[in-house]
Amino acid sequence: MRAARAGREDLTARIPELSQLCKKTVTVVGLGCLGAPSVLELARCGIGEIRIIDFDIVETGTIVRWPFGLTAVGKYKTDVIADFIKINYPYTKIVPIIHKIGEEPNPEKRLDILESSLDNTDLIFDATAEIGVQHLLSDLAIERSIAYIGLSATAGNWGGMIFRIRPQVTEGCWLCFMHHLNDQSIPTPAADPAGLFQPIGCADLTFTGSGFDASIISLSGVRLAVSTLTAQQEKGYPSFDWDVAIVNLRDEQGGATVPVWKTFNLQKHPSCSCLKGV
Repeated sequence: MRAARAGREDLTARIPELSQLCKKTVTVVGLGCLGAPSVLELARCGIGEIRIIDFDIVETGTIVRWPFGLTAVGKYKTDVIADFIKINYPYTKIVPIIHKIGEEPNPEKRLDILESSLDNTDLIFDATAEIGVQHLLSDLAIERSIAYIGLSATAGNWGGMIFRIRPQVTEGCWLCFMHHLNDQSIPTPAADPAGLFQPIGCADLTFTGSGFDASIISLSGVRLAVSTLTAQQEKGYPSFDWDVAIVNLRDEQGGATVPVWKTFNLQKHPSCSCLKGV
């Protein structure tokens, strides 16, 4: 039999800039076509602990843009991902949390679940693409002095955006970001004008779009997360000097293009009334 070395140091020898990620904890919220591949990539990076929060099960139709196929259908997304990481990336502690933010009937229990998921975490990675959840999690991040990264894709996966709020570094907040998008000082990415559609047999509206287009956004989010987590590390992954990145994967007529990124600093918006200091 051929012997192989599989210790933590043997694995990190190929990614020396990421060697200190074993000491970091990341909380990932949302395990769709953006969040699920992000979790797998974070595990490959050697993150010490990843807490994953979602409430959904894997639907058959979604496997065209989800990391796992038919064998995952009918199972909780948290369990599918956790089981895979436990077997294949044992040096990463994976903590699955089945929970839908905002729908727990007991307010105290709802708060307890959120607070415990954020205890001693170094970064919140928000892949829900839900405005209300982004607002809540970004506020909790500011209160707890935790770095926050949010990412989302547009209809058809024609484009996407990533934004980061760092304690005592980023000038603006989530509400500032919304104001900048509203007045187009930060442009909104391209989107399929057809919008959402109703799949046969599905109770909810959903969007079209390929998994490989979504992966461009999720992988860029992971790059930003790793850069943020290793910012104080000597010889760590290089830092990014921007807070917001907007990508267009299609032109105005819907033609495919190479990814076109524009980056911005998240500055405080004059219309923002938020009094919380970042």
